Amino acid sequence: MIVNSPAPKAPRARKAPTAPKTRRALPAALVLALAATAATACDAVSNEPKRYSQACGVVVDGSGSAAATKTGFDAKAKLEATLNTFLSDNKCRKTSFAPITKVSQASKCQVSPLDLDPDTSKTADRDRTRKAMRAVALSSALKLLRCAQEQEPGSDVLGGLSRIALTKPSGDDGSFDVLVVSDFDQGDPGFRLGRQDLSTAASRGKTIDAFLKSHHKPELSGADIYPVGYGMKYGADTARYDQFNSFWTELLEGRVKARVHTTYR
Repeated sequence: MIVNSPAPKAPRARKAPTAPKTRRALPAALVLALAATAATACDAVSNEPKRYSQACGVVVDGSGSAAATKTGFDAKAKLEATLNTFLSDNKCRKTSFAPITKVSQASKCQVSPLDLDPDTSKTADRDRTRKAMRAVALSSALKLLRCAQEQEPGSDVLGGLSRIALTKPSGDDGSFDVLVVSDFDQGDPGFRLGRQDLSTAASRGKTIDAFLKSHHKPELSGADIYPVGYGMKYGADTARYDQFNSFWTELLEGRVKARVHTTYR
């Protein structure tokens, strides 16, 4: 018996390939708006003031000669007149404080260090923040001065420098700017500058040797020191001032290896 084979099925028709979708071009106005937004953001970043990084120190003299008298150099007035300018000129950020008292290194008078360019929100006015923090720095310095004058009056200038030296950044690139509001008339229980023989280079050298041996040398190599009120007690006595100046120049620049500036003197 012959069996009829089923008729072969017709092949299925294939669907025509779908054409790839085309991306719609952004409207020209939108492209320009996005570009303008990006440019504005870049400008905002580039126009933001560069952050401060300089480490600074402030040393204030609480001795009797710091009083606002005819024979004093008026430390309060000197601070009010120079501190803000010093901090602004040197772009100070981390700023520490030290007193000059009877025994400066052991003094209980202290105020906390300040960040004068602190982190803030992106919308904050950085210049205004810095100005406000410099005002806080002046308030802190005046508070330290009052403590030194009322509780521990004295004139251990070298001790004050040694104390601020503890806050100096470490490393070869650790620059340090220090404002010292003092007449630099060293007068502590172990050493009175006015009683020393400073008449010759040899006698000054001998005096400095003994002074540093008994009081220790401040670690301020490479620091920039800005005195205010320096040598004011000598007035028109040029000869005595010259001896006084030679003593401190040799000590600070020759021995300590700091740089002394007359910018605010």
